[in-house]
Amino acid sequence: MIANSEELKIAVRNLKIMEEALRALRDQLEASNPRLLDMTSKAYMQRIASLQKDITAYLAEHPTEVSLILPPLELAIASSTPTLRE
Repeated sequence: MIANSEELKIAVRNLKIMEEALRALRDQLEASNPRLLDMTSKAYMQRIASLQKDITAYLAEHPTEVSLILPPLELAIASSTPTLRE
């Protein structure tokens, strides 16, 4: 359970780390050993689901703190704006 905004930031950071670790695991094992991937990825997926649940529950009670985990508006707009290629 997340108790405050600092714990929220930590939970979001941990979620990103777990998602990246799972992505790396898939990259390494998906083609070479899918059975091992199935066995090892379950713990990652469970932890990711747990973090997502905790983050969602906290933000449901503290909706104004969603801004703590979102990128600044300027950055979000810049990253979603297509660039022209010549």
